[in-house]
Amino acid sequence: MKAVLRYFMLLAALLIPITFSSLKQRFPIVVGITLGVTLAYWGMYFWMKKKEKQQ
Repeated sequence: MKAVLRYFMLLAALLIPITFSSLKQRFPIVVGITLGVTLAYWGMYFWMKKKEKQQ
């Protein structure tokens, strides 16, 4: 459950400034940030869990 909370906090920290910016085309940026954070965070999370089990 801690991992999900950390994920949403990281996602919010990156998306909130974009939401309040005056950019006209925010959608591609928001989608890119969401996909990038999702792939990077959960990929690293599962990689660290796998590495932890091997030790």
